[in-house]
Amino acid sequence: MKAFIIAALALVAASDRPAYPTPAYGPRPAYPAPAHGSYKPIAILEEESVHPGDGSYNFHFSTENGIYRSENGVPLPGYGKNAYGQPEGSYRQEGSWSYTDGYGNPVKVTFVADDNGYQPSSDILPTPVPTEYPTPEVDTAYVEPAYGKPAYQPAYN
Repeated sequence: MKAFIIAALALVAASDRPAYPTPAYGPRPAYPAPAHGSYKPIAILEEESVHPGDGSYNFHFSTENGIYRSENGVPLPGYGKNAYGQPEGSYRQEGSWSYTDGYGNPVKVTFVADDNGYQPSSDILPTPVPTEYPTPEVDTAYVEPAYGKPAYQPAYN
């Protein structure tokens, strides 16, 4: 019996047919893969991160290609951990980042995040379209036309 099981296992192992069908892939794309070796690493020129231990923090960094990022945050009164060890309360965070866009224009975004949510400010951010427009004044001499019976009246049976 052992010999039969070993022979059966050897037969299964020796079979050159896969147990599942080979997937049919489409043709390879004609474009070349990007050459990742051509990317140059960007050096960080300055970096500082300060955590004094009271829950507040401050960090900033700048890179050789002109990116700058800074942020500071302080916990608001009531911040801490609840009875289950989960953080509760909130922070007030302020910061900014800047870079040069693909057209050579400097871009700067500043923000505040607190109980009122995230509030970014920048010239690059879209502004909402006004939803309330002044009511147009109508000439007092205007008389609304009297609409009579339409020329076509469908007949419903």
